[in-house]
Amino acid sequence: MNAPGASREILPFVAISSVSFALLVDEIMLSAIFHVLLGAGNSVAAIALALVGLSASGIVVYLAPLLRRPEHPETLYRSLLFWFATSLMASSFLIMSIPVSHGDFSYSGGTFSVQLFRLVVYNIAIVPFFIGGLAISVILRSHASQISRLYGSDLAGAALGCVFSPFLLASIGAPRAILYASLPALAVAGSAAWKRGGAARALLALPLALIAIDAVGPGLPSFGTLNTMGDIDDPKYRSFAIEDGDIEYEKWALDAWTIIRDPGIPQQWEHFKGWAVSPVYAGPIPRTVLINYNARFSTYVTEFDGDLEKLSDWLDADLTSLHYLLGREYESVLNIGGGGGREVLNALNHDAKRVIMVDISDVVVEDLMKDRLREFSGDLYFDPRVTAVADEGRTFVERSRERFDLIDFSIVGGMNLEKMDLVRVDDLFTVEAMRSYLGHLTDSGSFSYVMYTTGSDIVNRMAAAEFLTVQPYIPALRTLTGLRIAFEEAFPERRFRDHVLIAALHGLVAPDFDLVHIIVSKTAFTAEERARFVNLCSEMEFLLFYPPAPDALARDLYRRVVEEPELAAIADSIPFSVWPATDNKPFQHAFEWIHIRAAFERGALLQFLAASPLVPLGVSISLFALFVTVTPLALMLLRGGGGLSGLESRWSLLAFFACIGYGYMAIEISVLLKLQLYLGKPIYGLSVGLGAFLLWSSIGASFTNRLADAHLPRSIYLSVAALLATGLGFALLSGPLFASTVSQSLLMRVLIAVAAIAPLAFLMGVFFPIGIKLVSRTDEDMIPWVWGINGCLSVLGIFGTRIAALFVGFGPTLIVGLGLYLLVVACILVFSRSDLAAAEAS
Repeated sequence: MNAPGASREILPFVAISSVSFALLVDEIMLSAIFHVLLGAGNSVAAIALALVGLSASGIVVYLAPLLRRPEHPETLYRSLLFWFATSLMASSFLIMSIPVSHGDFSYSGGTFSVQLFRLVVYNIAIVPFFIGGLAISVILRSHASQISRLYGSDLAGAALGCVFSPFLLASIGAPRAILYASLPALAVAGSAAWKRGGAARALLALPLALIAIDAVGPGLPSFGTLNTMGDIDDPKYRSFAIEDGDIEYEKWALDAWTIIRDPGIPQQWEHFKGWAVSPVYAGPIPRTVLINYNARFSTYVTEFDGDLEKLSDWLDADLTSLHYLLGREYESVLNIGGGGGREVLNALNHDAKRVIMVDISDVVVEDLMKDRLREFSGDLYFDPRVTAVADEGRTFVERSRERFDLIDFSIVGGMNLEKMDLVRVDDLFTVEAMRSYLGHLTDSGSFSYVMYTTGSDIVNRMAAAEFLTVQPYIPALRTLTGLRIAFEEAFPERRFRDHVLIAALHGLVAPDFDLVHIIVSKTAFTAEERARFVNLCSEMEFLLFYPPAPDALARDLYRRVVEEPELAAIADSIPFSVWPATDNKPFQHAFEWIHIRAAFERGALLQFLAASPLVPLGVSISLFALFVTVTPLALMLLRGGGGLSGLESRWSLLAFFACIGYGYMAIEISVLLKLQLYLGKPIYGLSVGLGAFLLWSSIGASFTNRLADAHLPRSIYLSVAALLATGLGFALLSGPLFASTVSQSLLMRVLIAVAAIAPLAFLMGVFFPIGIKLVSRTDEDMIPWVWGINGCLSVLGIFGTRIAALFVGFGPTLIVGLGLYLLVVACILVFSRSDLAAAEAS
């Protein structure tokens, strides 16, 4: 008898959680898809689109009386759920059908048609977030008295989406994950449509047809195009459409969309000989299989029949082999980022007794090298001397208790970052990482680093300039600086110049780029080793950076970084930064105050800041957020009278939601950065960290259901005090906690991370529902508006925090986030006074 009534009571909670679950999955999967379609670094764009769509929906509901005060709320949000699920399914088909790839955006010069496609992608992506946001806004407005439980359900659904996303991504891939994540929302909407029959039931044919196309029909389309860069030493970009059979192997994984192209179509690098084979090498080139990540990065597998003699000359003719040709023996080798095994072959070719290869890609290590390409690679990863591990390199080192004769990085990091990043950080080569690597070397061990970087001739010219608006891409130089800092800290009595060798090959990947090889030894290189290095560079036509060639410039920047007594003097004398990344500022393009001041003095500050791609994107999105936020204000001014009067009595609540929107994101992103390093793979930081934040915030939101209305302001004051204490505690204690437990198993680290997040997230979850309860005292119609403002300032918080971190790092941005909650106290003090005055007047 009571079942129908009970069903109606639970419906809004099920509806809102199903929408937030699907939206969170969509957000994470779009991050993966955008990396392939639009290029690396687009995770933040996907997140921003999500929040902008949600924010705009709140403003639309506020401005539209039929949505704000529907006659039949349940019918309205069921209908919105149906169109939300349908739009989500359709978006996965449409986005995957766009006939462009990241190369069109990165290499084609940004033609009008290409930029138009980018706009189309953004608009397709934002529609489900907008419609889903309409449904959430309508539910919140229609059931304001149950805001604590509703908001808790919203966050719980999103947390569930975080937990399921890695499993969905690895099992069915990003496009299908979007498709099938919409099913819970479709079920909620479809049950009512089925009961109504007629046209409502007929509409169900549309989403069901999309599912059938994927399940029993031709399936979701793959990406529309691939690209090639031509010869690796003569890169010429071209894009071509993907035909049936062009992709021999593909799999979505936690790190990337991984593919092997059919040998009959253009490979990413045509006529591939190896990353940096000497121009004078004329010997045989073995067959290789290129493995592409996100159609952008590559590793390669070498055909191997067990006879290293057949490969020896080719291996030794490569720039990346110079450290093996000095005459030293490396019995134990740790290679990070070796993927297809080229560096493993290198180590075995020089009689290594133990080789540990660590690569972040499970697909390459487990599915390809140990299965599909096992025979082609000569059982390389089953050699008793070899241990191949799918893991993140730095955290593997920090968890290890071994010391190695050689730690070897070959083209890892820099632009070739982890493909599923949240805030695009590069923590493999921070100063703190360098200390760890040097500490894990034996007393006579060596560190080898190879990376693409802007050509030394160009860098030296730029260093002579008085001012630059565009900073050069110089990961090799910054890593060299970090190595020197870490080395001199560890061995203050030794001269760094006696322990370093540097060579390069010019013109790889781009005509103005060098591939730079830096070798640092804990013991000084002997005169014989240095002479041998110089001769090798001469014989193989590699550029000799250090020791300097006889004709080398005295002001060559590599030489200066190695030799000059004070690094600070170099940094103060050039118009760009050579300081290394740190765990607080893990970026290749961080801003230094000396250069910001120079830009300001020349009136070129805007051009200087705009050179960072994040800044124009952040400004444009923030301007849109501002537009969405002030639109209701403008309409009130146009209407005049009561509208403006009403605003004067409510501004403190609007500011309250703005502060908690920005503050939540500032704290969350700062904390997620720490977790990304602690947990290893960035996808763990995203799924575990974000999931824990949402889950504990959900619990905090539900807790507010117990608070009496009379105690709401006092509850905010106490919550802010507790949050400040907890946040400062996290800032001070999380570093030592994570450092002391990084050697624990992944499961234990996940539990520790969740426990560390819990107090912060619980307290941060209480503010939104309390704020909605306070809004309900004044005007329930404002609920969609403040929901929109909260989302808009969350967008601003994402970009503001990320951009601020380029200046000061993530540590201070956490403090900024906490500081915004102090403003929350001021907002509530003002509101309480006006609320009391209104009560006395009535």
